[in-house]
Amino acid sequence: INKPFEKILIANRGEIACRIIRTCKDLGIKTVAVYSEVDANSKHVREADEKYLIGPAASKDSYLCMDKIIHVAQLSGAQAIHPGYGFLSENAKFADLVESSGLAFIGPSSGPMNAMGDKINSKRIAKAAGCFTIPGYEGEVLDSDHAVTLAKEVGYPVMIKASAGGGGKGMRVAYNDAEVREGFALSKAEALSSFGDDRMLIERFIEDPHHIEIQVLADTHGNVVAFPERECSVQRRNQKVIEESPSCLLTPKTRKLMQEQAIALCKATNYRSAGTVEMLADGKQNFYFLEMNTRLQVEHPVTELVTDEDLVYHMIMIAANRPLPDYLTAQPCLSAKGWSFESRVYAEDPLRSFLPSIGPLVTYREPESSEYKYEGYQTDTRNRSPIVRIDTGVFEGAEISVHYDPMISKLVTHANSREIAIETMERALDSYVIQGLSNNLCFLRSVFRNKVFRKGKYGTKFIAEQYSKGFIGEKLTESETFDLIAVAVGMQVAREQLILTSDHFKQDSSHDYDGQAEKSYVVQVLGPEESELYFVDMVNEDAVIVTIRSDKSNVQDIREIADLDWRIGDAIASAKFRVLNNTNDTDDEIEDPYSYRNTLVQFEGYSSRLGLQLRLSGSQKELVVMSPIQHSLSNHMLPIVAKDVSKYLLCPMPGTLISLNVSEGQFVEAGQQLAIVEAMKMQNVLRAAKSGVVKACRSKPGSHLKVDQIILEFASP
Repeated sequence: INKPFEKILIANRGEIACRIIRTCKDLGIKTVAVYSEVDANSKHVREADEKYLIGPAASKDSYLCMDKIIHVAQLSGAQAIHPGYGFLSENAKFADLVESSGLAFIGPSSGPMNAMGDKINSKRIAKAAGCFTIPGYEGEVLDSDHAVTLAKEVGYPVMIKASAGGGGKGMRVAYNDAEVREGFALSKAEALSSFGDDRMLIERFIEDPHHIEIQVLADTHGNVVAFPERECSVQRRNQKVIEESPSCLLTPKTRKLMQEQAIALCKATNYRSAGTVEMLADGKQNFYFLEMNTRLQVEHPVTELVTDEDLVYHMIMIAANRPLPDYLTAQPCLSAKGWSFESRVYAEDPLRSFLPSIGPLVTYREPESSEYKYEGYQTDTRNRSPIVRIDTGVFEGAEISVHYDPMISKLVTHANSREIAIETMERALDSYVIQGLSNNLCFLRSVFRNKVFRKGKYGTKFIAEQYSKGFIGEKLTESETFDLIAVAVGMQVAREQLILTSDHFKQDSSHDYDGQAEKSYVVQVLGPEESELYFVDMVNEDAVIVTIRSDKSNVQDIREIADLDWRIGDAIASAKFRVLNNTNDTDDEIEDPYSYRNTLVQFEGYSSRLGLQLRLSGSQKELVVMSPIQHSLSNHMLPIVAKDVSKYLLCPMPGTLISLNVSEGQFVEAGQQLAIVEAMKMQNVLRAAKSGVVKACRSKPGSHLKVDQIILEFASP
């Protein structure tokens, strides 16, 4: 293939910059990275052929500085600019500036971008193009009073959202007048902060819909191709968490109708490049146009894997005025080959309401990924092995900064069936090691274990309904708990003995356990809301036989460990359990009467009580393994008393105190709004947990706060 460009500048950072670099390298195109001061050592800077500093950490002084980026492009001799997603990717002024500077913009032109970027206008255009649209007010909402009036006319519940918004920012659902007033103010402020445009619109909120989107590609020769749909209904605060393709909901007839409407919209706006038409669908196959994102989506990898097409490659070719290949344009409504999932891995704490986490990735080990190349939609992939793909912009030792999105990576799997794609994702999540800051791996694993999700019968209320009390940790089955205890005891033996054969604990090793054929332990299993005691006996025969008995239920079970592969301190322990097969076959030639199952357990460190902090299938537990004497003595230890912080309002996340809504001496009711903290450009309302009097305001608006920093102090009752 003749190179469309010699050099491309990537006006972005993180995983998407690395993703674009990968395709450019495949094409032999040199890449130019731009970076802020805090990103000087980042992965995208390391991987690019050239790098240029464009400003300090704040996006407005670096990644959003159009003039600086254009200057670097001209200075470096780049011929085109790819904006990635976010930042300037949907900024029509930037697209015009790039092209007026004699450079190619790898994305749509400013006309369609303006038309679709304004949600008020895009809805009118979509309706005229024949798309089904959601009932609502087709104009700008003037103020909170106007918002309440419109909400009553449209009918509750309503969605309040920014006309120029995206990514879940500047959006609120309201069920009554009071929620409209509060949601309007918060969404307007978020929209101004995130997009520099605080125009708002109101439309009917479709209860528990499916969030379905159609990926499109349009060239400059009049060709438009619609890819198979992506199901993006696993959302939290309107931000996608897990995506899959295809959707379990759609029939082939509905899918094709969605694709045809997406193609019609592209033709109506003279669209070019990659884009995504987002829709809401109910359980009866009714669907409505939501918005069009005029850029490459975060979740584009699932589409690539179910079609074997490189979307970044096509964007580059389209920007060079080359037509889409004939094999795509011959059948513009594509269907999926196999099944794909994407999990968004974030630096956030699911056990603390998903609060963002910042700091270094002390330990970072990715699951084993697959080596593959895009072969094209026409290729038969039915005999292909399952795929694991990781799109990331970090590495071990890298820092997750407060200045940018807390995404660590996108973990993507593909297989010929949904069931195998899920199993592949579960294995990948189990072997993904991230230590040093909080992350959502356990929550992701919990979702893939969820019965409703596994059946594919979920909508956008999935998280709210399945985790109505928030995420409190994944509960293990009794059998899984016994597996975890057996592994913990094996680890304890390794700690005590510093087992031979390179510190491995294996049934064929020559350890004598201090000359004992049997050892006994007491194991305390601690979870977020539970504590249980187990009595364990271990015997080393042809395998390590572990007998486990629960103190509460008196249930007893046996685990036979054929192999426990773990070096002391390693993050992953691989246990091989053996099970005697049920067979009536008495043939003496049977070599092994056992079957085996492998289990991965993550070792996350030691607790203050020297307990083992372990993770199995997304469930985090602390297991304190004691000798019977240690357990007896532990009954005489004083209990740990938790510090009482109930008289303080603490900042739940690193962020900026935007407003303080109370004053010293003021009486507040339970549930009353006290303050607003902005973190990652999202505004978070902090409310009173109980009624009381404000004794002192310990932080001022505009202050940059740390986690658990005191904002308010209440008088003692």
